Amino acid sequence: MVKMVVVSAVLLLLCDSSIVYADSEWRLRKDEDNIQVYTRKLDGSRFDAVRTVTVMQDVRLSALTALIIDAEACTNWASRCVESYVYQRLSESDAYVYTHSNMPFPIKNRDVLTHAIWSQEAASLTVRVNSEATTGILDEIAGRLRLTQLRLGWIFRPLESGAVEISNEAHIDPGSNLPGWIANLLLVSIPFETMRSFVLEVTKPEYQDAVIGFIQEPPAR
Repeated sequence: MVKMVVVSAVLLLLCDSSIVYADSEWRLRKDEDNIQVYTRKLDGSRFDAVRTVTVMQDVRLSALTALIIDAEACTNWASRCVESYVYQRLSESDAYVYTHSNMPFPIKNRDVLTHAIWSQEAASLTVRVNSEATTGILDEIAGRLRLTQLRLGWIFRPLESGAVEISNEAHIDPGSNLPGWIANLLLVSIPFETMRSFVLEVTKPEYQDAVIGFIQEPPAR
């Protein structure tokens, strides 16, 4: 059984259903390899929100959940992740995770301690994890800029066809004086590469055979 940890905030992004977007609609920025990346303006922020979507056949909800739960494995699939580990587990579906991301020059490396909570809707069996940056818990580390305003949401939604829609919505204030246009450029490349690696990594046996206690699978079709 895969040890329960929480989703890493490797993408260095922020979003959940509580965020109020501007009047602009999601704008498709990339559509390749069955992966779509959208961006959208966010009221009061210089930085765009991002949404990444794909559909995967023949995959269990437990497998998808297990891969994100396996925090230390983030270096295998999450773009720019160089370190991630469980800082504190509060319950099977509630924990803190530390993540360190190596950003391209001249951007300073970022790190974050996120608090993530998993849930599953009883009717649709949709799985969600909402992850948010914390402050005042873990001391800052020299040479890394600690993110303090971050939320990240993953959603695994079973479809009538038996496939699963995998989506990630996120947004961040990256801190310092990083120009908005630089951060917004990264909002396409990082989520795309992360999602592409994610759907490959989840096919490994350790995830395909995972059992997650709080996840209920849809009936076999």
